[in-house]
Amino acid sequence: MNIRTIIVSLIATLCLVGCSKEGSSSSKAKRLVPATAAEVMASPDYKLEHTTKAGIKLYVRELTPEIAKTITFDSPDHEFLNGDDQSPYYFLVMIRDGKIIDTEAATAGALKTEETGEIMGFTMKRDKKMQEMLKEATKK
Repeated sequence: MNIRTIIVSLIATLCLVGCSKEGSSSSKAKRLVPATAAEVMASPDYKLEHTTKAGIKLYVRELTPEIAKTITFDSPDHEFLNGDDQSPYYFLVMIRDGKIIDTEAATAGALKTEETGEIMGFTMKRDKKMQEMLKEATKK
């Protein structure tokens, strides 16, 4: 797989992320990602790992593979899930102006290109497999 394909895939994935409406969490299953930005910021499970130049705060919660594999595609938590069996699983919750950035807001154009690039850089630094692929690509 060439590096352009990887980067385009990452950008496309990140473009599906945006600012959510703060609402009630009336889902039947217990969520692992709190429904509001205030709950994420107050949670001891989430750590602020980076703030972008535009002020987007990136909160991370590390996950065990066992917990990560229980999160189904239709779960509201799934859109925040990152990692795989070779790179540690984690939730990445992005917050701007007191609101969680989610897929709905991203599709509405909530993120600018430079913001997406900075967030992509952050996620790539956390991904061991991606780091190895980039090293291989730069050797050629």
